[in-house]
Amino acid sequence: MKLIALIGDEETRPLIRKMFTAHQVTLFSSIAIRGCSCETGGEPVAWWPAGKDIPTVYSSLCFAILEDEKAEKIMKDIEANPLAADPAFPAKAFMMNVEKMI
Repeated sequence: MKLIALIGDEETRPLIRKMFTAHQVTLFSSIAIRGCSCETGGEPVAWWPAGKDIPTVYSSLCFAILEDEKAEKIMKDIEANPLAADPAFPAKAFMMNVEKMI
């Protein structure tokens, strides 16, 4: 078994969900994330300073646990056809082994 996780900006989430549906995979979960902006200008922020007003971005993490073969196919498809509402910011995909699921 593999865990496939995709993280992308908020506008890319519908493309990620559509891709999972096309592969007949039910999402295990989708999580909204508020993170640090990667825009240039100003000093980079390596950590989230509490109480500071810094530029933020909104993204989502979608993941599913599935068979090895289907996971490999999805990763190959994403590599060949990146998912992105804005081509400058394609979704990032991760595949991890799942040793046990109860």
